Amino acid sequence: MAKSINEAYHFCPLCGEKFQKKEPDLLVCKSCGFHYFINPRPCNAAIISDEKGNILLVKRKYEPKKDFWDLPGGFMSPDENIDVSAKREIREELGVEIEITGIVGGFADSYEYQGIVYPTYTTIVAAKIIKGEIRPTDDVSDVAFYTKEEVFQLNIAFPSLLGAVRVYFS
Repeated sequence: MAKSINEAYHFCPLCGEKFQKKEPDLLVCKSCGFHYFINPRPCNAAIISDEKGNILLVKRKYEPKKDFWDLPGGFMSPDENIDVSAKREIREELGVEIEITGIVGGFADSYEYQGIVYPTYTTIVAAKIIKGEIRPTDDVSDVAFYTKEEVFQLNIAFPSLLGAVRVYFS
């Protein structure tokens, strides 16, 4: 069974002593007083539409949520902004270059990895393909365009994706 960060992290990275849970998002070392804040991991995703207004989804190749549909995207690296990270992820996953045409919004969610559930915060951009032919690579086993109605009938990897689709089409 997956654990939250405050259930999984027991010891201070500075002195090795036990953490004490102070608040739902704060662990404090009993010995040295180090504060570990449980902050969401920043992520990106892109809603890419075709000329008919359908949106592109990717089928996840690996766990978590293997074979579920998702928006293309991923985790931001420490030195990236949303523009750079979204373009990098789309290039890695689909082999195409995009132009970001807007911000759809920011969405809180969670991501289970190796038995720990991490809070995430995903900034979702609207984008269009400006170069290349779509081909699944990296973490993607399949790609397809879907209508708004079809998206809500699929096995979707993360609940925040549906919220983003609602905002995008509103």
